[in-house]
Amino acid sequence: MIDVDEEIIKIRKFNFFSNLGVSETKDSTLIYIGSVREAFVEPSVQAFEGLYNDVKWLPSSQCQPDPFYNLPKPSSDLVAMRMKINKAVLAATNNFDKSKFRCAPHDFSVAARNGVCFTFRQYVSEQYYGLGDHWARIAALYGKGHWPIGFCENKFFVI
Repeated sequence: MIDVDEEIIKIRKFNFFSNLGVSETKDSTLIYIGSVREAFVEPSVQAFEGLYNDVKWLPSSQCQPDPFYNLPKPSSDLVAMRMKINKAVLAATNNFDKSKFRCAPHDFSVAARNGVCFTFRQYVSEQYYGLGDHWARIAALYGKGHWPIGFCENKFFVI
């Protein structure tokens, strides 16, 4: 079972979106995209290592379905846990640098913030039900300052 208070302490320490465009590791399951422009406005086959047409985009809206799990209706306990985590994520992302998300005339900052909130809500559910580590891996990438935007097979696309 997840300890929400411990997770909130971690979330408060994260510097969300601080490493956009920074390639950190040689992890073969991560494909780093150089910028928001390169990911969404002018995507290239090369940047996506030939997998652009196969990308399954991660949700950036609360109304989108979870691409990994078909979860049951949450209990009131789980709803309360998700709300606490969501509130912490919103507070932690309240003042992030939105300039990295603007490519005239587009502004992807709202999608980025909604995506991180979706991720952490689903991470709580994943841990609550003991389902696996899809959302845990994505939450960890957010924690490292990146923006995970999609996946394909066993690879994640990360700005």
